[in-house]
Amino acid sequence: MLRDYFKGFGSLPDDEMDFLLSQCTTKELKKGDVLIPPNHHVDSIYFLESGYLHYFTYTELGERVTLKVVSPNICWTILDSFMNQTPAEDECVALTDVRFCELKRSDYFAIKDKSKSLSDFINRIIEQILSLKVIEANNKSKMTVEERYLDLLQKNPEMVREVPVGVIASLIGTSRETLHRIRRRLTAA
Repeated sequence: MLRDYFKGFGSLPDDEMDFLLSQCTTKELKKGDVLIPPNHHVDSIYFLESGYLHYFTYTELGERVTLKVVSPNICWTILDSFMNQTPAEDECVALTDVRFCELKRSDYFAIKDKSKSLSDFINRIIEQILSLKVIEANNKSKMTVEERYLDLLQKNPEMVREVPVGVIASLIGTSRETLHRIRRRLTAA
């Protein structure tokens, strides 16, 4: 699965692809397990094979705010913590059982140092992580809550079925009650 994902970023010679894959370790989390605790350095890039991760923070009033629900077939990390080795204030836990591949920071730099083509390849993946973050922010600022829900429902219906309603509501920037009203209105239409 990871090999297929990597192929979406361009071709690599077989030996370089094999080296890249050899640097990744497959791991699993059970629902509720913590992937990234608060105030820790993020030392890895993750590729989700299955399941959902909940990346969130807390407001000053102690309310949990969803920053992202990480879906399968995506490479993800808390980029500023990973690159700058600063503690991440936010948390990431498994919403479901999760299977993922992990690329440690030291292996990331070993890959980048091995060859120019591998370095360029890894840079394209990092650029995609940044690009997705910008697209999500733009969509959130331009769409109504209902449009965000419909967009999520169209692009990722599995997430809407498997992730708790409260997390979906927080992800699209509304309350659980408002999301229930939107769902009732759409079902009645």
